[in-house]
Amino acid sequence: MKASFLCGVHYEGQIAHAHQGWPAPPELYDSDIGQQTFDHFLEYAAFADQLGFDWISISEHHYSPHILTPSLAAIGGALSQVVKRARIASLGPLVPVNNPVRLAEEIAMLDVLTHGRLNVLPLRGTPNEYNVYGSVSTEKSRAMTHEAILLIRKALTETRPFSWEGEHFQFPQIAIWPRPVQKPTPPMYSSGNNLDSAKFAAANRLGMCTSFLPAPVVALTTQTYYEQAAAAGWQPHADMIVHRNHIVVADTAAEAAELERNFLPTLLRNNIARNISANRTGTGVDAELGEWAARLQSGHLAFAGTPDMVVEQIQAFGERTGVGVLDFIFTGGQTPPSAVRRSIELFGREVLPRIHSLEPALAAVGG
Repeated sequence: MKASFLCGVHYEGQIAHAHQGWPAPPELYDSDIGQQTFDHFLEYAAFADQLGFDWISISEHHYSPHILTPSLAAIGGALSQVVKRARIASLGPLVPVNNPVRLAEEIAMLDVLTHGRLNVLPLRGTPNEYNVYGSVSTEKSRAMTHEAILLIRKALTETRPFSWEGEHFQFPQIAIWPRPVQKPTPPMYSSGNNLDSAKFAAANRLGMCTSFLPAPVVALTTQTYYEQAAAAGWQPHADMIVHRNHIVVADTAAEAAELERNFLPTLLRNNIARNISANRTGTGVDAELGEWAARLQSGHLAFAGTPDMVVEQIQAFGERTGVGVLDFIFTGGQTPPSAVRRSIELFGREVLPRIHSLEPALAAVGG
């Protein structure tokens, strides 16, 4: 099993995270704290790379202190200069608020800057994200994302100028420069938080990513993905199954429990529970999602404890779900920087070598 560090650039100012509502007023931003936050996260990413993390991931967000990366081309370019070994995973650019041809150009550029170490997941995002520049319906945003993924893939592989006349995007001429290093494209993924998107990923031979879901729901998603892939005549490999979630690693269980209780701002807890539940209502996992939401609201994370405890949690999760790459969030913006760095260090030195030997239970979920 592989591990990824999310370079989320979670704003370190506590007052901003206490704000209940979205968008967060810009008056809550302090330039000195913002500069310190970016500096810290570039240091964390370089440290995680040195410790042997397999991926360093990035994610696009807007109008809040949760993640200060509205441009993945900018943060990805910065990481390409400080992360020398790990893959950089763009998980991912938000399609409904971006031009997909521009995204293809930026993906190709980042693949060059990383010397062919880029992975990419074009995302729809949550409603507050994909409506950030204008109103887009849920149904339209999903269809736009699926069409854009296919357009981006064609733009990265087609060696002659071409036009695109789709339902949501029309371009008279596309001929992107530079070209990606990886052939035919950098590894591409689709979201699996919605089952329709998981099926789309399988039908189009894409990797599949879930986030924040409990293990039984991830297992159902992976099972669906494998079944649809088999129907399409192919077999995914372990690196194509990714899951993002929060983590705390500390020297003692008591210290980990304290960090866990204060990890997520209240607003963020509520948003995660609401957005994930909305995508799965009526799919037979309502009870599991209700239990998960209650656990999250009470201040518990999916992965938290000493290194030994976390290894056991990861092993159990992998055996249940078949996930091959875990993308970890080491802070929600409220953890002291010294504790974040110690958590990354404990994971890299004491957890990572042990989980690298774990084999995802592909047979259990994939048949």
